[in-house]
Amino acid sequence: MIIKKTNKRILLHIPSSFLDEFDREISGHYASRNEAIRRGMSLVIETKKRENTENA
Repeated sequence: MIIKKTNKRILLHIPSSFLDEFDREISGHYASRNEAIRRGMSLVIETKKRENTENA
C-alpha cells in the first residue's frame, strides 16, 4: 500500500525581528520552529471552530 504525502510547503515573508522574537519564545517548548507553527495554526482553527459553535 502506498500512502500519498499530503503536506504542503508555504513561504512566508515576515520581519526578521518578529522571527527572532518567535524563536526566543518557543525555545525549549517545541522541537522545531515547524512544530510551533503547526501548533499555532491548530490553535487558530480550534479557536475559530469554538467561536463558530458558540455563535450558532
